[in-house]
Amino acid sequence: MKYKFTRNIGLKVLSLVVAFLIWLLVVNVNDPVNVRLFRDVKIQQENVESVTELDKVLDVVEDDVYGDTVIIRVKEKDSVLKKLTSSDFRVVADMETMNEMGSVPLRVECSNPAVTRDEIELIPAVQKVKLEAKKQSEFMVNVQTIGKPENGYEVGMTEVVNGRTVLIAGPESILKIIDKVVAEVNTSRIKTDKRLNGNLVVYDKNGNELTTQMERLQIKDSSGVLLADNQVIVDVTLWQVMNDIPVEVKTVGSPAEGYQVSGISTIPVTINLVGTNEALARLNGKVVIQEPVSIEGATENVTQDIDLTETLASLEGLRLVADADPAVSVTVQIEKNGDQTLRVPLSNLEVLNRPDAAKMSLTISPADEVQVSIHAQEGSARLSVSDIKATVDLQECAVEGVYEIPVQIELPEGYSLTADVKLVVTATAQQQANEEKASTEG
Repeated sequence: MKYKFTRNIGLKVLSLVVAFLIWLLVVNVNDPVNVRLFRDVKIQQENVESVTELDKVLDVVEDDVYGDTVIIRVKEKDSVLKKLTSSDFRVVADMETMNEMGSVPLRVECSNPAVTRDEIELIPAVQKVKLEAKKQSEFMVNVQTIGKPENGYEVGMTEVVNGRTVLIAGPESILKIIDKVVAEVNTSRIKTDKRLNGNLVVYDKNGNELTTQMERLQIKDSSGVLLADNQVIVDVTLWQVMNDIPVEVKTVGSPAEGYQVSGISTIPVTINLVGTNEALARLNGKVVIQEPVSIEGATENVTQDIDLTETLASLEGLRLVADADPAVSVTVQIEKNGDQTLRVPLSNLEVLNRPDAAKMSLTISPADEVQVSIHAQEGSARLSVSDIKATVDLQECAVEGVYEIPVQIELPEGYSLTADVKLVVTATAQQQANEEKASTEG
């Protein structure tokens, strides 16, 4: 038996080595060893109290590119790497191990037993920290609503129940860059007054939201009580929307001798407001602009842009609807004594030689009415639209092009036009018009 075991011993050992190498090759081909990186893994600090004081706070060095996160490099088999996630790792900085330079060695733990410590590399291997003065400052809370209430309502007033200010304590370097604190409140689809939670968002002086720095800040209400989850309670009061409220404009002064005010128009004609029921009732159906338009010595129309902000500021419980332009353009029509301007609808015009609608499409401007300015002899009565006859000849528009077509006005005896009346007509071949329409729809 001894002879059988020892005969050709070299070949037998060689066979074992070859078999092991073949097994190792097969294992590595089917489940090779690779490297995988896990980025932005959070560092957990321990025993912070042992190195800080009541008026000091531990802060991560700002010029540390990694801050309070690390990159974990794991060298393992593919089958193991595929199952790993960032949550499988716990990276700890024990402040009791901090050296005089402010560097704290990092310790890593992995919940997967297949991964051993020698297969893990931390980048960086230390966290740089510093002791910094702890400060506390007071900030106003601005409420920002997100989402629209039900139709017919807008947010009229908001009030932070905990107080209009909050106290923020933390590293002095962070407090110095804080610009404002906003309480975000979701008012989507509400239709009655509500008491809602507002999430506090802190912005720096560049308008950027603080994110990772928030963990090193303590936010308290105005009495010093720590706010749970950085939330405040906000009372939201809804106001009702009232549409199409006319605008009334006052004038000051008098036109030049021989002239008169023939009318006042505004663009827009009406405005939309939101307010309390009591404030809307006090309007009596119109808004009177406080700023008067001066027409002293005017011999022609006076146009002035007026900002409604001052007027509405004097009306408690009212404002323009959201995103409305506060500017109103006011035109005071000035005419000579005996002059008047009639607005004649296009439907009142007698149309001659209109091109076949099947062949030619016409676009007319103005699209609704023409203004006819008339001068009357002294003592003549004012005319109405029914007293005049207006005719337009569209024969030229049978060919494609843009035309300025005069409107012929027949007036009673004793009256005359003070300005020509014209229409601008764009004539487009019907086939081309259809192609343009199809292209737009497509």
